[in-house]
Amino acid sequence: MEEFDVVIVGGGHQGLVAATDLAEAGISTAVVEAAPEVGGAVRSAEVTEPGFVHDLYATNMNLFLGSPFFGRYGDELASGGLRFARSEAPYASAFHGGSSLRIASDEAATLAMWKEHSAADADGWMQLRRVFDGLVASYLPLYTSPQPSWTTLTFLRAVRRNRRSVPLGEFAATLLSSTRALGDRYFSTPEAKSLAAAWGMHLDFGPDIAGGAVFSLLEMYADMLNGMSVVEGGAGRLPEALAGLVRRRGGTVLTGVPVARVDTDSTGATGVTLADGRRLRARRGVVSTVVLPRLVGDLLADAAVPADMRAAADGYRFGPGTFMLHLALDGPVPWQDERLASCAYVHAGSYVDDMARTYQQSLARLLPDEPLLVVGQTSVVDPTRVPVQGRHLVWVQVRTVPGSIKGDAGGRIAGTSWSDVREPYADRVLDVLEGYAPGLKAVVRARAAFSPDDLQQQNCNLAGGDSVAGSHHLDQLLMLRPSLALSRYRTPIPRLYLAGAGTWPGAGVNAVSGVLAAETLLRDAGRRRPPGRGRRLRGTR
Repeated sequence: MEEFDVVIVGGGHQGLVAATDLAEAGISTAVVEAAPEVGGAVRSAEVTEPGFVHDLYATNMNLFLGSPFFGRYGDELASGGLRFARSEAPYASAFHGGSSLRIASDEAATLAMWKEHSAADADGWMQLRRVFDGLVASYLPLYTSPQPSWTTLTFLRAVRRNRRSVPLGEFAATLLSSTRALGDRYFSTPEAKSLAAAWGMHLDFGPDIAGGAVFSLLEMYADMLNGMSVVEGGAGRLPEALAGLVRRRGGTVLTGVPVARVDTDSTGATGVTLADGRRLRARRGVVSTVVLPRLVGDLLADAAVPADMRAAADGYRFGPGTFMLHLALDGPVPWQDERLASCAYVHAGSYVDDMARTYQQSLARLLPDEPLLVVGQTSVVDPTRVPVQGRHLVWVQVRTVPGSIKGDAGGRIAGTSWSDVREPYADRVLDVLEGYAPGLKAVVRARAAFSPDDLQQQNCNLAGGDSVAGSHHLDQLLMLRPSLALSRYRTPIPRLYLAGAGTWPGAGVNAVSGVLAAETLLRDAGRRRPPGRGRRLRGTR
């Protein structure tokens, strides 16, 4: 039996972040990852043609670049060769007929775009910017702290102090609003309202779900201010670099070795047993980045799990699924509006009612007839992703789709198994995208489609193809993620800790929950956490 102070289950970025901080504090640590390589939902691969490096899941790295963790280790990561490519044309929304809205890091250019589109929307954009400015400085401490905590009161006090620039009622309405209500409050045209609503669909905030406005607000302005960044050469280079941090501090990173169970006795968690029969003892604790239902139902299946923990696992909800389509192209996307060619993200999905219909169709287990497409023009941001100059690759996230299928809202695709409808649905996605970029199909060299079933098979945290590893609705957020009793990264099983997207602050390459779980364990062990440095906000997902 091998012995360590801490064993971490899952080699996604949160597990590696936790391991780095623990190893930095002198805690002997082992990270165990079931997949052949580390990364979790931060991976890249050549899935279409050789030389085309696609990000398989997450691609926007703004949150990581703005994290306290990157503030501590960014220089070391850079010295090891980790680089980021940045776009100053972060996002846009495309509409049928060739019109679009385009947000640039040049604020003057963005405001000019708004004024050209609609004077009323330009005024709304500036008014909403004041809400963002009043919210963002006080929100970051909340985002990077355990919940519940005193930072919640600090956040509320900070909002109250800002009431001179933005009335308290306006803040409160924004915090609780749906994305539809946010758009209706500040914008006049359906295009501007669509731009706001599209960001909510990245999580599971359909246009009429309360609480979705905060995510959209932060994303709209943080991405404008910071641009949008991807990992140069592929997202998978980030977890590889994080694994290097762990190893240089004496930690162990094991890949291709699934954990069969978390071992417990009357004193608490004692280690893990691997699928090959090996046992790793953990003297100080086990940190699981596996979502709670999988942890309780599978890895703790033989343990005496306290009733409140089991109830939390039973009640944990996943959101609608995601369909991913990766394209290798002979040339750029032939957008009707050529100005979209430089944008990192293009939302193609028409208007708010269309997104609401798509969301409802997914909940009804119907294949949406015209889903929202998040079109990531990765090679525009990072030309190293393609083997030949002039060729391109595109990352298309289809939001939302059902995890299991009852029928087709379009009435044309037969079958209720994703293995049967994967390619026909990829055809539909291309048809939808062709409506915004006529001639696209003619430049597609190769494609690779991944259904919700594929996503779950590749990563157990993405249950039902939920790309954010659990609903982010208000009843499963803040101190309720994954439940009130488990929200501060401890469990009722002594020495068993939680991290990952199923804990606060949720999904995104944010490097937060891993740090907070490590800090919790270090406090319990009577050790000090590594020193921190400045905090910034560069995006929300």
